[in-house]
Amino acid sequence: QVRFGPDVEWLPPEILPGLEVDEAAYGSHQAAAYQVDDKKSEAFYSEVRRYWPKLPDGALVADYSGVRPKLSAPGEPAADFQVASYGKLVNLFGIESPGLTSAMSLAEEVVQLVMEGGEAPHDAMQ
Repeated sequence: QVRFGPDVEWLPPEILPGLEVDEAAYGSHQAAAYQVDDKKSEAFYSEVRRYWPKLPDGALVADYSGVRPKLSAPGEPAADFQVASYGKLVNLFGIESPGLTSAMSLAEEVVQLVMEGGEAPHDAMQ
């Protein structure tokens, strides 16, 4: 099995009338939040065939989809990530893969914040 991607698609604030993205992602309407548009497959075939010209039609399938929060809106310049801690809870916002899994300096900062375990919020734009 070979994986290609990822692809990014901005979701509207409301997936269905009166149903916001964050509610749909965790509620009973998950199918609406995680639906993959089959019409996008032609673009994938075109890109993959640049280096795999004999890729047969029908060989690609959507594997999974997910909702990933972003710090900037569509059309805005990409915002840098944010590290925020509240006591021993540390949140890492807006870090694109593989940044979260490959940055030792982030790991060191998280360890320091957890060890300090302070009550005052710590917000650092990196």
